[in-house]
Amino acid sequence: MKLRIWTAVMAAMLLIMSAAGGIEANFAAGRAVKPAQGGEAVRAADTGRLTLDYKPATAEIIVTDTASGAVWTSNPADREADKVAKGAKKMDLAAQLLLDYVDDQNKPFQLNSFTGSVKEKQPGWNKVPNGVEVTYSFPKGGFTVPVRYTLSGDALSATIVTEGIKQQGKYKLVNISLLPFFGAAGSANEGYLFVPDGSGALINFNNSKSSYKSYNERVYGGDQSLDYPSKTDSKEAIRLPVFGMRKDDSAFVAVIHNGAYQAGIAAEVSGKNNTYNNVFSYLNLLEFETNLLLEGTLNEKQVTRSSQSMTGGVNYEVKYYFLNGEDADYAGMAAKYRSYLQTELGVKPIAAQAAAGGKQLPLLVDFIGGVKKKGTFLGIPYNTVEALTSFKDAGHAADRLQKDGIVNLTIRMEGWAAGGTKDEVPVSLAAEGKLGGNKGFKKLAKELDSKGIAFYPVVDPVKLYEGGNGFSKFWDAAKGISRAPVLKYDYRLSDQTKNKNLKHWYLLKPAAVNEALDRFTAAAANGGLKHASLQTVGSMIYSDFRRDSQPKNVTGSTWENGLRKAQSNLDGLLFEQPNAYSFPYAQSLSDVPLFASGFDLEDEEVPFYSIALSGLLPAYSEPINLSSMPRRYLLKLIETGTFPAFKFIANDSARLLGTEYDSLYSVDFNLLYEDMKGQYEQLNEALGELAGQAITNHEKLQDGVFRTTFASGKTAVVNYNNEKAAVGADMIPALSYLIR
Repeated sequence: MKLRIWTAVMAAMLLIMSAAGGIEANFAAGRAVKPAQGGEAVRAADTGRLTLDYKPATAEIIVTDTASGAVWTSNPADREADKVAKGAKKMDLAAQLLLDYVDDQNKPFQLNSFTGSVKEKQPGWNKVPNGVEVTYSFPKGGFTVPVRYTLSGDALSATIVTEGIKQQGKYKLVNISLLPFFGAAGSANEGYLFVPDGSGALINFNNSKSSYKSYNERVYGGDQSLDYPSKTDSKEAIRLPVFGMRKDDSAFVAVIHNGAYQAGIAAEVSGKNNTYNNVFSYLNLLEFETNLLLEGTLNEKQVTRSSQSMTGGVNYEVKYYFLNGEDADYAGMAAKYRSYLQTELGVKPIAAQAAAGGKQLPLLVDFIGGVKKKGTFLGIPYNTVEALTSFKDAGHAADRLQKDGIVNLTIRMEGWAAGGTKDEVPVSLAAEGKLGGNKGFKKLAKELDSKGIAFYPVVDPVKLYEGGNGFSKFWDAAKGISRAPVLKYDYRLSDQTKNKNLKHWYLLKPAAVNEALDRFTAAAANGGLKHASLQTVGSMIYSDFRRDSQPKNVTGSTWENGLRKAQSNLDGLLFEQPNAYSFPYAQSLSDVPLFASGFDLEDEEVPFYSIALSGLLPAYSEPINLSSMPRRYLLKLIETGTFPAFKFIANDSARLLGTEYDSLYSVDFNLLYEDMKGQYEQLNEALGELAGQAITNHEKLQDGVFRTTFASGKTAVVNYNNEKAAVGADMIPALSYLIR
């Protein structure tokens, strides 16, 4: 009898051990297994620095940073106690995905992965190298979305496997939000959310701003192939595909590694929909456009069209890097992103141009050459080119600067090509005759090179103002959702509506942009030029909604190939208002963002962009002489370690009248020369020895007073206040700075 009982007990124990072993064996073999009971977690990966656990019952993930013991979860552990979230918003807290979608009438709906998948149909999951892949099925919407979580070193990769996305039935996916509550911080936590708004901005936890609009912006700006009747507000663009969170003594910085061209970034504070502060990204698959039909008539009506739902053929991957101790702040996040740019994108540090006779701050001087102007002959109107800066003028200006000791110099010139600004897309070195023609242009380039001055003629391979040089608005323009060529306008400053008094343009389709890039850079190399400054291609991204619609991810990939080839043709490319995708192909950058938009939700503006690029790529400011507050702008350059830039014409400003540049002010080179020289000398005194150094720390000491620390250990303390500020034993005068 005892023997039979003992045998039965042993058999039961063996059965339990066999079942447990079977689960682990199936997991290790990469086969789907039944959910573990009680919501327990299964170890999916371990790098030594990080561990990844997966909870099959709820599809949650848990990342543990063994260096600090910090635990990061995909969903708040105490979400059941949330007294603010109600109904669907309460269920969202348990989700790893939020799906926005529409029906065939473009009526919007939303599903979350907890109620739409986990509770409806348990997600399947499989072991993959260094992680786990989870397949979410949404019976109500007819969607299937696979997500892969893997570890590598100090990073978690969360990837929407786009080739596995299925859409069945009448619904179309608009956005897929990935890990919307990863690391979400509650009311008891201290810290902030980081968003890449322009230069960068912080949103403090629990800042009592729940009544304001949540942060939600598209990476690299909205799709420029869409028709925008007006600009709803004036704001800075997201130029870096990165976001982050500091939570108590730890932090993460997340980089959108793949699919950033179709991404967006969102952030919310506690009290709005729940008691948590969270920041996340999403993949956009569908665009909408509202058009006016029969505009100006009694039958005028508004029609909203949608594009196809497109992924762009690449996985959507976000890498989360975890920071601790002194690195767990926005400066540490920026330093980590700088490292990412080097290790993942291959961006190589480029020292600021060496100057003879010692260290000197680099200076960029931008000249406008020829511009279009309307004239009349015997009462007959015609278009002509007004010469604002000839090639001889630019050469004389460079000589004057060098004579006065400014030798670390870069000259950029726009409107140099035949027809001046806003003419045909340049594909050769054909120069404007009124500026000195081909001979004068080549002479200028040769003389500047012999004097060690970098010369960057400006080219815009994106905007088609005039047909010609092999490009036509009928065949080479990108198409909008309506299938019409994309026609663009500048917007009035007064009411932000289209200014149809200024010259419009068409967007070249991406393949034509590459053709223009290749033809010009090849011609430039054959003509002895070493550099080119590229407008728009580094700052704008758009779709081409032809029958075989090309989404932004495809445009981005197309341009990367084109920029790679252009880079191989010349020694260096300079990008204006540069987005991150231009960094691997850049020798220098200009018009970099130094400010955030100042959205109501934001609490602090930070120089994340400048910190990330410091010690890596030379970055120039917007023209100082065009600033409405030049003194404060100079202080901003010192705070961020940014190189100065100025924009001029060599002739009298009266020549701007009757041109599209007549709104420019303070651009007369001869009239403003001494002011420029004085401003440059002041900046050189402050930053000359720091040029090209990485920024290692940045901190707010008090309202309006900031301290920047450079790699050499020197610091710059800047006081933006109208009264002096005490910093330790030092007294910083009003609107001034101190270098230590």
